[in-house]
Amino acid sequence: MEGNNSNGSVVSKYDEIIESPDDSSGPLTFGIELEFLFPLLRDGASDPDPTEKRPLHSFVGYDDTDRQLIDVLEKACDIRFRLSKQDVFHEPHSNVVIYDKWRLTNDNSVRFRKLGPREYIWTGREITSEVMRADDPAVYVKRITDVCHAIRQARVHLNQSTSVHVHVGRGEESFSLLTMKKFTTLILLVDDMLMKLHHPCRQECFHCRLLSESSALASLGHRELMEGSNGLNESQSKQMLQFVPNTSPTVKVLRASKCIRELAEMMCNPNEPQIYRGSVGFTRFLPAGKTGGNTHTFEFRQMAGCLDPVPIIHWVRVCLALVDFARLSDAQRYKDLLAKIMTGGSTFTAFNLLSELNLVEEEKYFRSSVEGYSQNLEFYAGENSGCLFVPPE
Repeated sequence: MEGNNSNGSVVSKYDEIIESPDDSSGPLTFGIELEFLFPLLRDGASDPDPTEKRPLHSFVGYDDTDRQLIDVLEKACDIRFRLSKQDVFHEPHSNVVIYDKWRLTNDNSVRFRKLGPREYIWTGREITSEVMRADDPAVYVKRITDVCHAIRQARVHLNQSTSVHVHVGRGEESFSLLTMKKFTTLILLVDDMLMKLHHPCRQECFHCRLLSESSALASLGHRELMEGSNGLNESQSKQMLQFVPNTSPTVKVLRASKCIRELAEMMCNPNEPQIYRGSVGFTRFLPAGKTGGNTHTFEFRQMAGCLDPVPIIHWVRVCLALVDFARLSDAQRYKDLLAKIMTGGSTFTAFNLLSELNLVEEEKYFRSSVEGYSQNLEFYAGENSGCLFVPPE
C-alpha cells in the first residue's frame, strides 16, 4: 500500500503507518514462526545417543551449524531456505525483512531446561515462513507439512520455552483503523479463553502474558482511562458506536484512538515492547525504526512449540478467522457476537467462539486437544518416556 506524505511524494506502508480506507478486498496473508532446540556435539566428545540415526554435527561455529541444518532441511523437502544473514530488506530500511523465502535464524529466548547429556551444546533456532495466502489452502497445508517433516529429520527438542507464532496481515496492503479497533476490542474479550486452547505452560510464559495484564492500556488508571476516552469528534464517535459498544472505560479508550500507531502503542508493553510481548503482538504496527517491522501484521503468540502440522494448521485457521471477522463483519453481526461473549460470562467458552466463527473442524480438534492436556502434557510423543528428540515421523 502506498500513500502521500505532506510533500506529496509517494511513501509505502513500510516507511509510514498508512491506514487503508477500505480493507475488505483481497485475501488475508500469513506467516508462521517455528521455534525449537538443536543440539551440537562438544569438541572431542562422543555421540551420547549412538543409536539415533539422525545426524549430529560437531560445534565449529554458528554459521557452519546453520548451513549444516539447512542441508538436512533441504534434503528432506523441495523448499529452499536462507540464513538470516542473507536477508533482503524493504529499502531504505535495514531492519524490515522481505519474507519471500523460508528462513533459519537464531532465537536466544529458547533454552534447554532438562538434565541432559553433557556432550550436547543446545542452540535455540527458529524457522520463519514465506508469506502465504489464506485463500490457497492446498499450498500452505503442503508447505507447513513439508517443513515440519523436514525439521524433524534433524535431532530437535521442544520444551516450554519454544512456541509457534502466527502473523496475519494483508500482504502489501494495510488494515483500516476501524478493523484495528474491532479486532483489539474482540481480542481483549476473548484473550483468556484463546490462551486456554493451548498447552498450559503458555499461561505461565513471561513472553506471552494476557493483554489485560501486559499492555500499556492495562496499566492506565481510571482517571487516565476517562480522559483518554474523549478523543473523537461527534461524527467519528457515531461511526465507532455502530460497531464498538459503549461499555467499559477500557473499550472507550480503544474506540477513541485516533490512529493505528496510537492504538498499537496502547496494546504493547509500555516498557520493552520488543521483549515483553503479550499473547497477541502489535509491534508490527509501530514505526520500522523502533521495531524492525511495520509490516502491519497481528502476531498470535499463544501456541506452544510444535512440529506437528495438524495443530499448527488448525490454529492458523483460527487466527485468520478472528482477523477476518474483525475485517468483514457488519455492525449487527459484530455487536451480536460481542453481546454473546459479554452476557455469556464463564458459560461462553473458546469452543462457543469457534462455533460462532463457523470453525467446525477447529472446534472439534481443540476440544479434543484441551481434554488431552488433563492426561498428557508432553510436547511431543515419547517425551515422558525419556525420548530427548521429537520423533522423525
